[in-house]
Amino acid sequence: MKIFAFLLAFILILKLDLPIGVQSAHAHEMGTSALIVQETASGTGLFVFKRTVGADGKVPPIDFKFEPACELRNVNIEWEGDTEVIQRGNFFCSALLNAHHVAADGFTRLAPELIVLATPLNANRIHAVLTPNSGSISLNTEANNTPALQYLIVGIEHIVFGWDHVLFVTGLYLLWRKREQSVKQLLGQFTLFTVGHSLTLAMLVLGWIAVPTRAIEAWIALSVLWLAWELIRKETVPTSNWPHLLLIAAFGLLHGSGFALSMEERGFPDQALLSTLLLFNLGIELGQLWIVTLLASTFALLEKAHFPTFTRLAQNVLTLSIGGAALYWTIERIHSYV
Repeated sequence: MKIFAFLLAFILILKLDLPIGVQSAHAHEMGTSALIVQETASGTGLFVFKRTVGADGKVPPIDFKFEPACELRNVNIEWEGDTEVIQRGNFFCSALLNAHHVAADGFTRLAPELIVLATPLNANRIHAVLTPNSGSISLNTEANNTPALQYLIVGIEHIVFGWDHVLFVTGLYLLWRKREQSVKQLLGQFTLFTVGHSLTLAMLVLGWIAVPTRAIEAWIALSVLWLAWELIRKETVPTSNWPHLLLIAAFGLLHGSGFALSMEERGFPDQALLSTLLLFNLGIELGQLWIVTLLASTFALLEKAHFPTFTRLAQNVLTLSIGGAALYWTIERIHSYV
């Protein structure tokens, strides 16, 4: 009966086209947009403009321009798979690149930012993130000062809009409820998960290790599927809690790899690597705390209102959603990997 319910949830998710990221191989709702500019001679150079298809299946309408205007020539458009459109070409400006700004518009909910990596001639690389509230950046390295605090917000976005990560955190919380464990045990499990993903995130960003992208994405999906299985199977009293804790730590390592891989396009500024890495990681923790707080508050309100039926229904719906999405991601990612 449980297996039937499990498969039913999976079918419903496909039929209803629920916005939980199943349209994306990486299960992230937002599309990534990036502009790479390199000046090779005075006022001229190369540009690459990348846009990733969002969860709505559309290419983000984000566009950019130089101010004062520069001429774009030899522009070629190509697709990488069916998920990313790339424009490559040359720019010709009437003055040095550092006398210009880059401005962007066309932001949407699913594409709320444009990553900019610019290298003016004989100058340090500029690293910036343009948003609806900050849609322009100076290409003068002395005038440009991108706030590192922006990476705190980016970290929150990565956990909150990364649906595979959201469902894993949700599953951990539901499993804690199912086993009627103490708050101390809940804190311990999330501490292990945090240590795990912080470790691999740092090592990947620093270039100490390398991991296969598709394999990691498949293993992340399997980690969510494991949680769903733990939630539906009949619980037995374990002889030791250590295997469960070690698995959580291992899954933390996997999810940290996922965070790092999703930041490949954006990168971290070399001149403030440690501070931005710490802020990004802090943003992930704040997002994770927000998810758990929302879950805990919801279940606390249901229990305080003495609605045991609704409490069970909420837990079952969440469990089936986790299982259905994880099953889809696992099949999809393993298929794309092999």
